[in-house]
Amino acid sequence: MNSAPDREQWSAIPSPPTDRVVAVTEFLASRPGEPATVAELVRRLGLNRATCHAVLASLVRAGWVVRDPVEKTFTPGPALIALGRAAETGVPVARAAEGELAALVRELGMAVTAGYPSGEHIVVGSHLAVDGDDADADVVRVGQRIPFAPPFGPGLVAWEGEPEIARWLARAPHADPARTRRFRAVLATVRRRGYTVESDTPASRRLRALLVELDSLSPRGRPAVTELLHEIGTIDYLDDDLQEARTYPVGVMSAPAFTGAGVTALNISVYVWADLDPAGIRAVGDRLLAASRTITHNLRGTPPRDFPRGTVDS
Repeated sequence: MNSAPDREQWSAIPSPPTDRVVAVTEFLASRPGEPATVAELVRRLGLNRATCHAVLASLVRAGWVVRDPVEKTFTPGPALIALGRAAETGVPVARAAEGELAALVRELGMAVTAGYPSGEHIVVGSHLAVDGDDADADVVRVGQRIPFAPPFGPGLVAWEGEPEIARWLARAPHADPARTRRFRAVLATVRRRGYTVESDTPASRRLRALLVELDSLSPRGRPAVTELLHEIGTIDYLDDDLQEARTYPVGVMSAPAFTGAGVTALNISVYVWADLDPAGIRAVGDRLLAASRTITHNLRGTPPRDFPRGTVDS
């Protein structure tokens, strides 16, 4: 009796009809409150008109999409609400992180997200704003997919083995030796302090805004935009970049949490958007590390032996 294909073999089996259904659903979901016409879907997704009509007809029957008979436009349907709630409540990691994410918002006064590794992407599964003020809506949204490739996700890969690190590095287009050395230095820094510290610059803000737009672009346009994002370069501060007598513009800081055997389960991110000195950075970082350990405990997980404990209370 033949054994079932492993996970990598399953992921390698293409299904163009399924890909088209996914593309239409994701496009509509990426633009809440913005109905789309058939002509727009055809143009943006590179579908022919007959195929697009067939996909939409199936989605409407399933309740995944709603058609406005007057405007002849399409929006996400109510059936997706149930699917989303089932996914949220059915993922143990999401339940384990919920309370700690809320505590971070209260204590730090910063928006917080949880991102989950999913193949070659990091998916934003939770986004908690400060006092309901969604000031970060232009740079983050639930369901957003971030490329799991340099410069994104070093906290999720820093404690992995060399094969996984090599695959992460290989996803960066045109990774010259100097840039690869910088990315490896970022990984070493993350392993030493336990969290990432992104710079806050006009380029990094634009980068975050482009990530929000990425899922609404046609499949043909995504590779070019992804390459542009990677070409912006590294965005993380190394320890040697930070001098005690100065402040630095800080964007997003992140730390991972772990399941059993030290496997990374999610990335906790806080949206700082402020100038901090190294002591202020360490204070936020220590709170992230505490959150990481609490969520890891909730998951009955085990952090790597060399995972840092922080500096403020040591």
